[in-house]
Amino acid sequence: MGSKKGFNTQGWKQFLTQRKQIIDAYDQAKAKGGLKKVQTDHGNVLEAEFRKWLEKFLPKRFAVTSGYIISQGLGGKEKAPHYDVIIYDALNSPVLWIDENPDSSSSGKSKAIPVEYVFGILEIKSSFNPKSVRDALKHLKELKPLMEGIDDPNERYKTYLPPNFFCATVFCEIRNENKRSKTAFNAFNKHQDLRRFYGGLILRKETEKTHSSGKIIPKWTNEPLPNQSMDNPERNLFESIWSKSFKVKKDLYTTMMIDWSQKNFAEFAFDLIALMQGTYKQNQLSSWHGIGMSIHEE
Repeated sequence: MGSKKGFNTQGWKQFLTQRKQIIDAYDQAKAKGGLKKVQTDHGNVLEAEFRKWLEKFLPKRFAVTSGYIISQGLGGKEKAPHYDVIIYDALNSPVLWIDENPDSSSSGKSKAIPVEYVFGILEIKSSFNPKSVRDALKHLKELKPLMEGIDDPNERYKTYLPPNFFCATVFCEIRNENKRSKTAFNAFNKHQDLRRFYGGLILRKETEKTHSSGKIIPKWTNEPLPNQSMDNPERNLFESIWSKSFKVKKDLYTTMMIDWSQKNFAEFAFDLIALMQGTYKQNQLSSWHGIGMSIHEE
């Protein structure tokens, strides 16, 4: 109990180092691509580095790849969309086929995974802005035919994503030009028809050296939250803040929140495991491993 009373736990700085390694690789690719008319390399590098980190971090029963989700319930003419990060059952899942990918890591090859073995999907974007938020949610919603039901445990021919499936978003940074973007933040409230949508993570604020990451959290309430922070022109997305409340149905509203903290990268990491194990609880730490902040150092 001593570490909890002192807040900082063993290894919390090592989690920040892992976060920094992902960002450094992104920045190097961004700098190299600065002279190109179309800059896409840094986005590809971000996806690759995030997969590599996950592959090392997650328990071995979970595998990580980019690729396709294949359902026996969809016809052969329907297009299977490609996803940046698929987390699936490494022990039981067959790999239906593999497409080669310029990413040299094994997790960078695009693999086709049967729907019943998929635990989660992460949509990875370079920058948090109105277009990237809309694009991320739109792409995740291409999974809706696979979210519309739950297969009976005795069903021989599985059609749908499993009950513990989750989806989320990851952004490398929010840039200064978008820190007051109500449009970007409010766009997240269009997540209601995504099953077990976690929200996501913003790895950093552009140019800031605090090592804080932004945790994007969906909230459900019985009435709209008062005094919406984004309605205050003095507030911005570089702070812990909440969005406008959107009515889903009678007595049910959804609101998105961003919380900035050094501990959020570690929280996000262990939330992923809890989501896949069915033990995740909002507003409760999934683990004390990696939890710490510099303000608590003596």
